[in-house]
Amino acid sequence: MTYKQEIINFYNARTNYDNDLTFNRAIALFDYATPSSGQWVLDVATGTGNVAIKAAQKVVPNGFVIGIDIATELLKIVRSLIKHQSL
Repeated sequence: MTYKQEIINFYNARTNYDNDLTFNRAIALFDYATPSSGQWVLDVATGTGNVAIKAAQKVVPNGFVIGIDIATELLKIVRSLIKHQSL
């Protein structure tokens, strides 16, 4: 197994890592950046997409959000949340 695959497997196994502490820290950090409508946001290591979704709520429809992550299982969660919230 390659090192890259080991990293992917590690993060794919953590699909339920979000909790109030990590969520609140991520959102507080994001709010500190004061995003506004029309801006573009890149969320690197988006995980379950908490920050990307919060960003979309502030910058869309005139802006754009891209969330990337190496963990495909986490990206499945993000896609489901985006679909559920019609973003």
